[in-house]
Amino acid sequence: RPPRGSTEAILCHLFAEALDLPQVGAEDNFFELGGHSLLATRLAARVRTRLGVELPVRTLFQTPTAAGLARELGSAGEVRPPLEPVDRPDPLPLSYAQRRLWFLYRLDGPSPMYNIPLAVRLTGRLDRQALRDALADVVERHEALRTVFPETAGVPRQRILEGPAARPTLEEHTIDRSEERAAVASAARYAFDLAHEIPLRATLLVLGPRECVLVLVVHHIAADGWSLGVLGED
Repeated sequence: RPPRGSTEAILCHLFAEALDLPQVGAEDNFFELGGHSLLATRLAARVRTRLGVELPVRTLFQTPTAAGLARELGSAGEVRPPLEPVDRPDPLPLSYAQRRLWFLYRLDGPSPMYNIPLAVRLTGRLDRQALRDALADVVERHEALRTVFPETAGVPRQRILEGPAARPTLEEHTIDRSEERAAVASAARYAFDLAHEIPLRATLLVLGPRECVLVLVVHHIAADGWSLGVLGED
């Protein structure tokens, strides 16, 4: 059914936006339409921004329709205070999750175990300089992608690179189509030196004059499944 009232209308719009659908009815089930836990988290954040209330993700699992959520919002709780920037300490410490991954890196050495790969097929005439500039722009806008993790007296710290040192390289290989799967797998197995190089690597596999595969590999210390989606959209 169509939404009744402004809250249901806003929720239907947010459902459709999150699911990339033209429209969603008030009684349509978010998960039956293709929703999953990551999209549910994004939807909860958008509800918070648009309606100014805190919506626990578990509530969406329990009440996965716009009509049901509209009834629940009265008890969703107050919105959290906005995040405020603070002065960065020097040296800049690692987060808890980063410390865990850094410890594993120091224990096992450089390893592809915590790589997150993304392969994108590119068709048509490729402007390589534009691709390099696009990669540089993404790294410039996302500090995590231009951060290295040196250590002093056994204590790791974050060092955010600037300028040419932060610009990612684009490695290029011309391959036969029969080699594509193996070449993508090989690029995805790159072992990062987290102390000295940024945690993003780009490899361009050239299959022909008008077809390439761009393989982006990010170390988990700088990204997760959600942020990789953002990287792909960028």
